[in-house]
Amino acid sequence: MTAPKFKKFITGLLLTCSAFILVVFTIYSMAWYTFTKRAEIYLDALWSDKADFTISGECPRLRGYPFVPTSTFSGEVEHLASGTKIVTPQLIFSGFPAPQQTLTLNAPQGIRIASNFLERELNFDYAYLQFKSPTLPASNSYEDISAWQKKGRTFIIEQIILKSGKIYARGEGTLSLDDNLQLSGNITARVVGMDVLFDDLAAEKGERTIAIARNFFNMMSQVDEKTGEKYFETSLKIQNRGLYFGPMRISGLPEIKWKQAQPQALPAQ
Repeated sequence: MTAPKFKKFITGLLLTCSAFILVVFTIYSMAWYTFTKRAEIYLDALWSDKADFTISGECPRLRGYPFVPTSTFSGEVEHLASGTKIVTPQLIFSGFPAPQQTLTLNAPQGIRIASNFLERELNFDYAYLQFKSPTLPASNSYEDISAWQKKGRTFIIEQIILKSGKIYARGEGTLSLDDNLQLSGNITARVVGMDVLFDDLAAEKGERTIAIARNFFNMMSQVDEKTGEKYFETSLKIQNRGLYFGPMRISGLPEIKWKQAQPQALPAQ
């Protein structure tokens, strides 16, 4: 190949590569803004739903282009019908808000959860959730939610981490809706730190006061060969509007009442 032909070949190759990179970058940019704007529409709808929610704190916006979208929320969200209230000084979202993409919610400064169906407030020093979301329903109307459920849509919880005091739990599982359009879920978790908690309680209140609980824990626990920590594995289930810790039902859950679709107006005669 002569020098002029070689130069022409290299120039053509560079132009082709540049055009390919430009096309890929354009498609990526369009997808980035399409998915983030769609997610922000859901957020705007949630913030404007004064009949069902009370929210303090600014509506988050997704940032970070051209990298992975991120957003931060600080404040309080209350679902009025169930009396469920979530408070956090910082909740960080990260991920592409698209079906089957890995998304994360991180509360590095902790999170508090209170509800009418909980006997006491849950106060976590740290919380982390990594999950994959299915295609979301078109709206929160009964008809759209029912159609969505019949397609078997499921949230995949790849990892959930909760830390409260000296107790640390890590788990994974699924979350969906049952045939009655109520929450259904199954999470298996490994819990570490109960032995340290029992030691502290024994020093404070005496061994006899926690003897039964400690004996039960010793029967259920195992020892991690690498760390030497005692742990036990358990399951947390949501079914039939009940919350189950292993085989024990620990709480009931309020019924989720989805909105009925508004009837369409008849055409003018």
